[in-house]
Amino acid sequence: MKNKLWFVRVSTIMVSFTLFFSVAYLAARQAPAKANDPCADSASSKSDPLPHDPLVNPVDEMRLRAQMRLDEKNFKELQQAANELAAVSASMKVEIEKTGQYAISLRVMDQISQIEKLTKTVKSRAK
Repeated sequence: MKNKLWFVRVSTIMVSFTLFFSVAYLAARQAPAKANDPCADSASSKSDPLPHDPLVNPVDEMRLRAQMRLDEKNFKELQQAANELAAVSASMKVEIEKTGQYAISLRVMDQISQIEKLTKTVKSRAK
């Protein structure tokens, strides 16, 4: 009788272990795979021009990324200043043609000073 009970208990334990591990195996297979790089950020990796390199010093990588962001910001400001400079120059041309040969309006003088400021901005951003 004892041998029979022992056999039932052992077989019950084996069946429960088998069920447990088969469920765990199926759950692991259905779980989405994680990225190989735990440091990678899924949102920034799509638009990030500089991929993560685990062999690079993190301080150098952060410095390079900050420089890239600063360069992008400077380029956008350069474009904006250049567009504004072109618009002010065009409006100044129209204003000069309106006033005639012997007169310069105050608007033209204001536009000239604005053009000087924008020229300095473009020059500093281009460096």
